[in-house]
Amino acid sequence: MKKFVFVAVVVLLAAMLCPSFGAPSDWQEYEVLEHGFSVALPSKPQARTVPIQSPDWTLRVYEAFGPQDKTTKFSVFVSSPERKGIYEEESMDVFLSGHIASMVQTAENGKLISSKRIVFRGQPAMEYEFSHRVEGVGYLARGVTFMIDGGHIRLSMWSPVGDSESRARYERFKASFQLRPIAFRPASAPFKSQRGVSFFPPLGWVSMSVVDSALIAKYSNLTRSMQVAFADNPAYTCDKFQAEAQAFGRTTKVSRIVLGNRSFLKLVGFEDVPKYNVRLTTVQYCLNSHRGAIVLGGSEEEAMFWRWSGVLEGAAETLQVR
Repeated sequence: MKKFVFVAVVVLLAAMLCPSFGAPSDWQEYEVLEHGFSVALPSKPQARTVPIQSPDWTLRVYEAFGPQDKTTKFSVFVSSPERKGIYEEESMDVFLSGHIASMVQTAENGKLISSKRIVFRGQPAMEYEFSHRVEGVGYLARGVTFMIDGGHIRLSMWSPVGDSESRARYERFKASFQLRPIAFRPASAPFKSQRGVSFFPPLGWVSMSVVDSALIAKYSNLTRSMQVAFADNPAYTCDKFQAEAQAFGRTTKVSRIVLGNRSFLKLVGFEDVPKYNVRLTTVQYCLNSHRGAIVLGGSEEEAMFWRWSGVLEGAAETLQVR
C-alpha cells in the first residue's frame, strides 16, 4: 500500500511540473481564449493580424519558433467570418480542397506531397504536407486545416528538409492542440436603453432591430444570437418567468448561479429549427430588480454551445437596471 501511495505521489508531482501533457518538457501550453484554443509550443507565440483582401473576414495568426536554430516555425491561423460563414458540407469540402491547393500554388517551388480528409477535434478537416523553398532553402510544410464557427483554424509547421525530428515535433504540436471555451470580451461601450437598462454586448456582435415590445436589445453573431427582455413591472418576477418558460416544454435544466455577487436564475433548454435541420441550445439568465425581472437570453447550435456559453454568461453579468 505504501509503495502504491509513493508511486501515485511521484506521478502527481510529475504532472504538476510538466506544463503540457503529451508535450516535451521544455514546451509550454498557451491558451488563446479569445479564439477558444490551447496549444503547446517551444516558445511564446506572437500574435498579429494578417491583411487579406476580403473585408468580411479577419485572419489572425499566432507564431512561435524552435528554441535552438529558429528555423522551425509553428503557426495557428484563425480565420473568422464577419457576416456569412461556411456551414454546408459541400461548401466545406470545396473550401478545404481549394485552401490546400492555393497554399501549394502560391509557395515558391511548392509541390504537394500528400493531403487527406480527416476529422480533427470533431470537425471536418484536411491534413496536408508539401515541399517548398524559402530564400533558396528547402522546407517541408505540414499542417491541418479544419472548419469551425463558420470559419477555419489552421495548424502549420515549417521545418527544413532533412530535419530528422520534424515529424515528431509536428505530431506533438498537433496532439497538444485543444479547443477551449471562448472568453467573453465586452464591446468598448455599453448598450443603454431609454428604459434604464444597460449592459455590455460581446465585442464584434451586430445590433439587430427590435420589433417585440418586451425586448430592449437584440444582437447576433453568425449562428449565435442574444436578446434582452425587461418586464418593467415589479410584480413580474423571475419565478413567473420560469413558470412561463417551462410551460413551453423546452426547458431542460433550471439552476441558481451567482454572477458579480448577484443571484441569477439560469434556464437551459433547446429550440429546433426545422428549416435548417438544426437544434439550438438556449440559455436565459433572469435577474430580479426593483422594476421587475430582466432576462438576457441567447442561443447557439447544440454542438458548439459549450464554446460560446461563457460569452453569453459574461454579457449577463454586466446587466444593470436604474
